[in-house]
Amino acid sequence: MGMNMTGQTAGRHEAAGPWILRAGGLHGDPGDRSAPSPGRLRRAVFVGCSVLALGLGGLGQAAGQSVSTSGDVDPLGATSPTWTISRQLTIGNSGSGSMTIAGGGRVSSSDGLLGFYDGSAGTATVTGAGSTWTNAGELIVGILGSGALTISGGATVANTMGSLGLYTGSTGAVTVTGAGSTWTNSGELVVGWSGTSTLAVGNGGAVASGKGSIGYDNDVTGTVTVHGAGSTWSASAIDLGVFGAGVLTIAEGGKVSVGTGGSGIVTLASYAAGTGTVNIGAVAGSPAVAAGTLAAAELRFGNGTGTLNFNHTDGAYVFAPKVSGHGTIEQRAGTTILTGDSSGFAGQTTVSGGKLVVNGALGGTLSLASGGVLGGSGTVGGLTVKAGGTVAPGNSLGTLNVSGHVGFAAGSRYQVEINPAGQGDRIVADGTAVLSGGTVDVVKAPGTYLPGTRYTILTAAGGVTGTFASFGQAGLFISLGLSYDTNNVYLDLARNQASFASVGATRNQAVAATAAEALGRGHVLYDALVQLTRADAARAAFDQLSGEIHASARTALVEDSRFLREAAINRLRAAFGAAGATRAPVAVYAADGPVSAAASTERFAVWGQAFGSWGRWSGDGNAARLNRSTGGFLIGADGSVLDIWRLGIVAGYSRTDFAVRERGAAGSSDNYHAGLYGGTQWGQLALRAGAAYTWHDIATSRSVALPGLVDNLKGGYKAGSAQVFGELGYGITLAQTPIGILAIEPFANLAYVSLSTAAFAEKPDAVALVSSGAASGLTFTTLGLHGATGFMLGSVSARARGTLGWRHAFGDTVPAARLAFAGGTPFGITGVPIARNAAVVEAGLDFNLTPAATLGFTYGGQFGSGLIDQTAKANFNVRF
Repeated sequence: MGMNMTGQTAGRHEAAGPWILRAGGLHGDPGDRSAPSPGRLRRAVFVGCSVLALGLGGLGQAAGQSVSTSGDVDPLGATSPTWTISRQLTIGNSGSGSMTIAGGGRVSSSDGLLGFYDGSAGTATVTGAGSTWTNAGELIVGILGSGALTISGGATVANTMGSLGLYTGSTGAVTVTGAGSTWTNSGELVVGWSGTSTLAVGNGGAVASGKGSIGYDNDVTGTVTVHGAGSTWSASAIDLGVFGAGVLTIAEGGKVSVGTGGSGIVTLASYAAGTGTVNIGAVAGSPAVAAGTLAAAELRFGNGTGTLNFNHTDGAYVFAPKVSGHGTIEQRAGTTILTGDSSGFAGQTTVSGGKLVVNGALGGTLSLASGGVLGGSGTVGGLTVKAGGTVAPGNSLGTLNVSGHVGFAAGSRYQVEINPAGQGDRIVADGTAVLSGGTVDVVKAPGTYLPGTRYTILTAAGGVTGTFASFGQAGLFISLGLSYDTNNVYLDLARNQASFASVGATRNQAVAATAAEALGRGHVLYDALVQLTRADAARAAFDQLSGEIHASARTALVEDSRFLREAAINRLRAAFGAAGATRAPVAVYAADGPVSAAASTERFAVWGQAFGSWGRWSGDGNAARLNRSTGGFLIGADGSVLDIWRLGIVAGYSRTDFAVRERGAAGSSDNYHAGLYGGTQWGQLALRAGAAYTWHDIATSRSVALPGLVDNLKGGYKAGSAQVFGELGYGITLAQTPIGILAIEPFANLAYVSLSTAAFAEKPDAVALVSSGAASGLTFTTLGLHGATGFMLGSVSARARGTLGWRHAFGDTVPAARLAFAGGTPFGITGVPIARNAAVVEAGLDFNLTPAATLGFTYGGQFGSGLIDQTAKANFNVRF
């Protein structure tokens, strides 16, 4: 069982087993009578053994020793034990020793010594919330031997001065890890006095000290790493590489604060023999990691070799401390933004990777190696851009000032941003600019760029020598070029020799381009077109501007003229009982009012017809595809004149919708129809003829989208179409067939259509088109055969009818419109053509459902080169 040693002045204890601190006392192995009491010890030295301090809830153990709760090891008490030593506590005096403070245990000593003599090894572990080791004096980790201290899990260690690796040949290592884990040094902290030492602060651990010295003596390396979010080291000042080598790495969200509120100074390599390095992110040669933060007023290079290394992955890392003295700055990865006034820096800065942005001032000389980028709107010292290096002034647009000379080597790159207002990136040097090649890359902000604009991209008070590499960034119509004078390099925008029309691939594109170019510089349309850089974009723009919809609409209106004449001729064929005509009843007037009668009645008759059609005309390589749909109705009345003639009138309304989708254009026309028709029959020979006029109320819309110019243009105008038409037919009744009596009628049809459009002006005015009107005329001839036969479908009497013909068009088959931009020169464009040759097809069925009721269906179509136009009709008639 344990032995009380109250009042013992000193103790030296050698045992194979661990010393154990419990609530009841300090104990050695069970049965060992030499164990001291848990009172105050003036000095305690443990040789070849481990010391364990136990707190509430568990037993801490080190060095692989086992602790049994049998024998006289008492259960843990209700309070955490405290072991107080009035003088030094040495772990690993001449051999290997370890101490673990865990579970809220507390140890207090005057000084803490780990690894005292040469060849010794002392290890201390303080772990768990509430576990503490408090030293009234200093804590030395590695005096002549090796020392190691781990603070974790929210434990705390406190002392005055902290020293790692005190004498030559010693080593010291301290790890502070985990949120709440704290090492407080009220005095100075030296990492690597004369022995190589490391301090690692991570995972939310915290270290506080007065001045921090890393790598003090010659040939000694001290290394401090602060990494991980929440990990901190706060010091009043930091001296890296006093006479030896000191390395401070701040990474992955770790933070080092120097002075109150970051007002302190970090000194690198104070003396000539010293080497000091600060790494933001990873050390040189290692893969970049996220940056940490150095909060200090100044980073000062001394008389030795100092390096500030940026090797991180951040996209916009701000480094605020000013930098002074002679040293080296290495930018290796990430984007680093310098905001401090480092004009007092007189060393060398090298950018070999990532981007260095100088928004403050940076003295010394700066070299851009391959892969490095320099930006910002601050001031740098002398600037040398090597092959593969890039200068990109500003933080968008901006000026980079150089207090010395500038040199661009062959293979270097100068990236210049410009905007339409004539503003651009610029380098202004107090010395000379020596240009030995290098490429100028221009990045243009969106907007309208005008020929004649000049940008000054480099000014050197001492003069410009040499040139950049051959430069020419040619657009379609504007070329960028460089020019030089004694002190400046200019970027000029000049109109090249290519005309707008030379880019056009179709007639419409070319004429629209010519008219647009004639508007001249300063016109919103000219200025928008001149900055286009791709031929396909220019051609699309010319197509949008051409107003093609106004020409193609004529095709739709002329083609739709057939509905009125077909209705009138079909009515005359029905009135005379011709083959292939519809047999829909008509209304006649009797003594008791209007009644229904057969289509062939000789009395005065009133009839009506509704129609609908949809069609498309394929593009011809100049004009794009036109889609059209039409629907409407017609009402007519006719009567017998001189017994052999039948004369009538017809009127109606229809609406036509049309679109040229490839041009972003569409339109509609409200159509009002009126006409006269008449016909007669001489035996089997029939003559049918008529004339009609249609008033069109046209509305169009089209979109124009160019750089800096987007518009939706509306047009509205009147038009009129007149037509005369006639048909000769010869009816032939054939013999009885298996499905009834077959009748046919060969026919020849002739029609002339004239279309006139009034003047109009689109709105709004920016790129609007105006027209003084246009007129065109076409003739259609159709040769074909009508046919019909009656048959029985069960008990229902039915009749099949049809037409097959060949239609030929001649005259103005390619519609044209003469247009002009407001205030510009007129130009003529053409629309999608009317097919010169087309097949005419019609098929219908009529069913006599009852003696008084008839149901009929009709399908019709025209099919030609690029033309598909189809019509459907249905009628249901009841006679009362």
